[in-house]
Amino acid sequence: MHHKSIVLISLIFALNSIWSCTSDKRVDKESVKQELENREIKKITEAEIVTKVHEIGNSIALNTKKTLGKNLQKALQEGGVENAISFCNINALPLVDSLNKHYNAKIKRVTLKARNPNNLPSSAEKELLEAYAFQWADSIPLQTNVQVIEENTYLFTKAILIDNALCLQCHGSMENGLSKETADFIKSKYPSDSATGYDLGDLRGMWSITIPKKVVVQSM
Repeated sequence: MHHKSIVLISLIFALNSIWSCTSDKRVDKESVKQELENREIKKITEAEIVTKVHEIGNSIALNTKKTLGKNLQKALQEGGVENAISFCNINALPLVDSLNKHYNAKIKRVTLKARNPNNLPSSAEKELLEAYAFQWADSIPLQTNVQVIEENTYLFTKAILIDNALCLQCHGSMENGLSKETADFIKSKYPSDSATGYDLGDLRGMWSITIPKKVVVQSM
């Protein structure tokens, strides 16, 4: 094909492209600028990303704990311990699911002594939880942990301790706050329950929060 013909065809395609972008509405320069900024590739080191995962994971764990605690306190005030147990039985998981969507993450609380079978750990989570249990037994400070579990996905974990005496009303023993009536009620809701016998300060379980890399990078 003649060189001039190629140039003419290219010019026609370019003009058509411009017309297609501007025929329906004027180009918003600010929107274009914002889109280009959003598409900019950020040069961030892996260490910076891991640090940010720790920050995001801690924030999610704290806010989820506050949300669950606030609702649990309300249930206690409205109907006592049995009402609080019923709240956990029916509403705790749906509430966490709503927080999953809010944070664009997967939030779990796992334990080796589960009340709800949904809170049992996966094999990978069990290894991390057992490591926390070993450290806690040896009075080693329990640190948050971040691991890459698959491409572009991070797992944040944090130990959960019995840090409030109110917890013992549902998770303690007959000697420190759990009544026989409450124990019987728990068994009626959770026949396989093993989440009692704790003391204040005991290791209860672990936060397991899966965060996509894109969520982390977008927050930096």
